[in-house]
Amino acid sequence: MSGTPSLLGVLMGNPALGILASIGGFTFLYVSNETYEQRAVRLFWVALGLAVSFALGALCSYNTMLTVLMFGIVGGLFTLMFTVYQITGPSGMFFVLAYAVGTSMTADLHVILQDCLILLLGGMFAWMVGMAGVIKNPHRTESKASSAVYYSLANLLSAVGTAQFTDLQHQTASLMQQADRTLMNSKWFGRKDKPYTEKLRALNTQAREIFLSILDISLLPKHEVEEQLSSALQIIGDQLLGKENESGFAVPTFENELNHSIKNLCLNIKMAVEVNSKNAFDLKTDPKDYKTKTGIRVLWRNVFTSGSNAPFIALRYGIILVISAAIAYGFHFDRSYWVPLSSASVMGGATYVASLHRGMQRSLGTIIGIIVGAMLLWLHPQFVAVPLILATLQFVVELIYGRNYSLAVIFITPSTLLIGSTLQPELTSEFFISARIVDIIIGSAVAMVGITWLWRKTASKRLPSVFKEAVEREGELLAAILNSESIGVRKSIEEKLQNSLIQLRLVYDNAFAESMRRNARTTILWPAVGDSLHLGYMLLAASRNDNPINHVSSDRIEKYQHGFSVLAESIENNKKPVMNMPALPEFPSIYEDIMQLKRSLRVLDSSLNFTRF
Repeated sequence: MSGTPSLLGVLMGNPALGILASIGGFTFLYVSNETYEQRAVRLFWVALGLAVSFALGALCSYNTMLTVLMFGIVGGLFTLMFTVYQITGPSGMFFVLAYAVGTSMTADLHVILQDCLILLLGGMFAWMVGMAGVIKNPHRTESKASSAVYYSLANLLSAVGTAQFTDLQHQTASLMQQADRTLMNSKWFGRKDKPYTEKLRALNTQAREIFLSILDISLLPKHEVEEQLSSALQIIGDQLLGKENESGFAVPTFENELNHSIKNLCLNIKMAVEVNSKNAFDLKTDPKDYKTKTGIRVLWRNVFTSGSNAPFIALRYGIILVISAAIAYGFHFDRSYWVPLSSASVMGGATYVASLHRGMQRSLGTIIGIIVGAMLLWLHPQFVAVPLILATLQFVVELIYGRNYSLAVIFITPSTLLIGSTLQPELTSEFFISARIVDIIIGSAVAMVGITWLWRKTASKRLPSVFKEAVEREGELLAAILNSESIGVRKSIEEKLQNSLIQLRLVYDNAFAESMRRNARTTILWPAVGDSLHLGYMLLAASRNDNPINHVSSDRIEKYQHGFSVLAESIENNKKPVMNMPALPEFPSIYEDIMQLKRSLRVLDSSLNFTRF
């Protein structure tokens, strides 16, 4: 994305404008596994955001204090937006880069408008390249999301009775939720595409039934037919990616002596196979499942609730940038903006440990990258050689950025050196190299100190409340099942519970990664968290069971609700749960799960503070 704009700049006799356009080309780094409709909107706003960030940098360059403050505002604001809208990619880093480059430009309004337009045109070129795939395969993302669900279901079914079942259970639920979001935003690009979109939605609806059927058989002895059914799910995943030439797969017919739960699983998989066949579009999805989108107001209102950590992530990002910029500009470093830019790249890690690793990787990668950059600058590339080198470097960056950050930095660093030397040709290559080494050391050090002291423990502080909410949702669903509530009421509770279970595992994993040491207080909670996850998914399976339930007295239901209330309060107060719950003859396996959760929560002690490390 950088090579073409910079090449055009060279051919037009103005390499500097080509380099500015190549900064807009960083828009392509924000391409992820979203639908093309989402990609079109997101890449446009990314390109516009890069141009606005550049303009702010140029407009603020006349005042040092304003320049320093705006580093934090630009970085924090874009980080908050990326967190709220769950946009993957390098977060606010390249917006900080655009702002930083802008601070080195002249504050002439006419020149600023011209440069912003050039940068925006580079972003629009990246937009066109990012959208090019819609012509060949407009539903590639939706197909990948659906195939990932069926691959995960196949692995989950194979893992029944093994230690990997719990983790795969969570992974499958997360992939189904992700596929739901993807298909919710899916649009067809003509009448011919509509049947395929409907098929994917029907397959995802059927995947939920298969998932719950697998949970239903998870407590039964392993049966040989499970591997054959797993193969059928694997083939559906292959077909969705175009890897399998067969139009369908016949689910084997098994003997009548099979358990009812296994028969139900067979029927659900057979239905998925029929839906996936090329001519089978008779199964329609419920439009209500895919027409409800979370509004912008709701998204932003949720950001500032007590359970959200998005404001703290953005504030930490902004504060660290302001501190690093203040140090750089206060001591009058040459090209001071490289220091906050180095801090921005280090803070891309999702957790404290990830950020520390990222800082060390960046330091090592930058040193190697400086050596590569020095070799390139020593060759004094000119004219067409500059855009060709930039194109090659960014191609490698786009190829490996998401897989290995430390390797990507090796190629990002010589790109920035080449951009800097082109925009300021009066400065020597030795200047850029020496300044870059100092900047990376100071910027990385400020970032790592900042992430150590600022809101490092947000996940561990949220863990008790998220855990408590999941247990409360489990109690609500059990009461709804025993009360024989309507399908609509149960479905609403099911969705809330599934979201709570996914959130619980996510927050626990983040809390676990908030310390270099494997903290005993977090580790000791894992058996209880794992038991709660298993209980929740078993309740989801029971809620979908069509077998009628005999009348359950309101007094007994109240005792179950009280028992879950005790479990939730014990999590909140760090106290061992003390409760007596009557037997649950309707669901003996679920009753055993409840008792197991109670036993696991006996590790709680008010003398322990689970929010401290």
